[in-house]
Amino acid sequence: MKMDTAAFGGRMKRFASEFLTDKTISQLKKYFITGFSSFGLEYSLLIILTEYVDLWYILSNTIAFLVSFWFNFLLNRYWSFQSKNNFSRQLFLYMTLLLVNLGISNVLMYIITDIFGVVYLISKIMVVSVITMWNFIIYKRMIYR
Repeated sequence: MKMDTAAFGGRMKRFASEFLTDKTISQLKKYFITGFSSFGLEYSLLIILTEYVDLWYILSNTIAFLVSFWFNFLLNRYWSFQSKNNFSRQLFLYMTLLLVNLGISNVLMYIITDIFGVVYLISKIMVVSVITMWNFIIYKRMIYR
């Protein structure tokens, strides 16, 4: 199949004009600060629940994921994206994404840890890296628009 380079170039220009604005770059910086803070909270809870409370790492991951949910949602809503739109709609969309991300996170952590033998703390970092990539676009285009 032959690729239409003109159409591709047009799509890339539209993408660049939408995502390379000062506002989007500012949002992206705040999104990463929020994300690192949220990850610190989530990762700390994962360690505490697994190592000190002696829970299975998947259960610890689920609890940590759910606890950090509110921190992440509210900080992204009010600071990163400065959204004033429908709170209920955004919460519903965010919770839907949270459940999808939680399912993917637990499945990938299990595969990476139990099948490939990677320590759960390393598999968590790998999984969060993957999930973070698609979340910004979903947040910007669907949840906090």
